[in-house]
Amino acid sequence: MSKIQLEPVRGFRDLLPPFSHRLTRLMHIFEEIAQQHGYFEIKPPTLERFEIFALKSGEEIRRSMYVFHDKAGREVTLRPEATASIARIYLKHLRHLPKPIRIYYIINCFRYEEPQYARYREFWQAGIEIIGGRGLEYDFESIKLLVKFYEKIKMINHIKLKIGNTALYRNLFTKYKLQENIQDHILHLLDKKQYKEAVKTIEKHSLDPRLVEFLEKLWKNPKDLDKARELVDEYYPDLATHIEELVILRNNIKSYKQELSVEVDLSFARGLAYYTGIIYEVIIEDFPVSIAGGGRYDTLIELYGGERTPGTGFAIGLDRTLMAMEELGLSLPVDPITKIAIIVLKDAPLRYIAEIQDKVVENPHIVSTIFWYTRLPKILPQLQQQGYTYAIIVGGKEYQNRSASIRNLNTKEQVEVPLDEIQKHLTSRK
Repeated sequence: MSKIQLEPVRGFRDLLPPFSHRLTRLMHIFEEIAQQHGYFEIKPPTLERFEIFALKSGEEIRRSMYVFHDKAGREVTLRPEATASIARIYLKHLRHLPKPIRIYYIINCFRYEEPQYARYREFWQAGIEIIGGRGLEYDFESIKLLVKFYEKIKMINHIKLKIGNTALYRNLFTKYKLQENIQDHILHLLDKKQYKEAVKTIEKHSLDPRLVEFLEKLWKNPKDLDKARELVDEYYPDLATHIEELVILRNNIKSYKQELSVEVDLSFARGLAYYTGIIYEVIIEDFPVSIAGGGRYDTLIELYGGERTPGTGFAIGLDRTLMAMEELGLSLPVDPITKIAIIVLKDAPLRYIAEIQDKVVENPHIVSTIFWYTRLPKILPQLQQQGYTYAIIVGGKEYQNRSASIRNLNTKEQVEVPLDEIQKHLTSRK
């Protein structure tokens, strides 16, 4: 018999406890926050037509997509992110709804990148989109939700929120009639911090040396908003509103959560080419990659054939967030759970055991496992070591009495309890 390869494909992982449990817990925390804030869930398909992402995903993502032809000859891709899919779903199913539309998702994504720490070819994201929300108040709303998530998992004192404004560059380059694909390439170079290459590209496509002069001065002190104001007033006063947007947004975020570190960076860009306005990322000192990010995209719906519809949103790297938490020594907040073992000795019908377990798990803070075992002295110490608090012991006697014997594995106390009172007994002693 031939043996199969047991290792996953390079860049993919088998997720086992405790990481898999923590990942699911993180998803539940995000889902609860999103629903509490009025968002509804969408589950986009894993496989999409390549053109959906090829139009405006950005250079790096286009290069790293899993692209192939299916059996019908269609060019398809495993989704590298969610926003493009959400835009398509909006146009097909949701455009008749009153705006703004608030959506959340929790999905796995795929990118054919070089695997390295905190960067895998399959990864998990949770995010939101606000479609039809025009104005800075919706950018603030999305950031507020993002901050709330990191506050909930006790990371708010460890993260930094970095914000920028793509609109400054989009409008500046449009002044010089730079084509959109050239703009996208320049922003891609900024995202990679390749400022010299960005300057060469601009010089190649623009005849006005003032443009390069302005940008080089801006990038010299990109976090100094007062200096940025002076430069914009001197070179391009009609773009001053984009600096003021950052000032207003920063001040509102700081007044909302004073303990949050907020940094404005005017040399900051993000890899997705559809951004048109405010952008932001969540970073942690000494962690190699950002753990969340988002921004405004006001032309994506129109690009896909719809009417001009503004949008904004973010995506959280769930894997990265968990890895960062582990590095920081942080644990996820969890509801208290009581582990209960149901031990079946003999002469108890399966339906009666099922009935007992149904009674037990009516309480969402209790988990139970059935063990078919006859040697109690051996299994009880093992169960205690595995974190079980109670053992519910069922044999022929208990079945005849419509009861169960409940043993506290810590105190060794054991009592026989009628079936209908099992839940009450366990709850009163938690």
